[in-house]
Amino acid sequence: MNKLDISAESFQLKFEKFLIGCEAVEKATLWDADTYGEMEDYYAELLVSIILRTITADGWVSDREVGYLNRLFGFDYESGELEQVYDSCSGMIQSEAFEQDLQDGISRLRECNEHLADAFVELVALVSEIISRSDGFVTEEEKTEISRIRSLICSH
Repeated sequence: MNKLDISAESFQLKFEKFLIGCEAVEKATLWDADTYGEMEDYYAELLVSIILRTITADGWVSDREVGYLNRLFGFDYESGELEQVYDSCSGMIQSEAFEQDLQDGISRLRECNEHLADAFVELVALVSEIISRSDGFVTEEEKTEISRIRSLICSH
């Protein structure tokens, strides 16, 4: 098993624990599900959006990047399909509004549970590393995007 596969397994375990934490926060009624929907879905969607931004930062989508996305979230995309998904939502996930939503999501999470917010930041760092390294090299565009995402979530 290579280092990326080990990181992918680590991500899956940490993500599962994160989702369990989200369920506990919701049960304690610390999350406004009427406004934001299910907490697990809200943060999973943010993670997938971050991954899409990272995958497409260098202008192309590799089969290995798609393979790791599929593995991490149980999807079954092919490169062409993922490019179509990205094309349909790129305006939203590349916008300043998304970046504000991401910052607001971290702030909301910190208000609910500081440890869960730290776990989410750790998940973002881990998934960014996995996706960016999955095709064998990390481009400058990917490094820039990862730095941008980290600055957005670590400032809150």
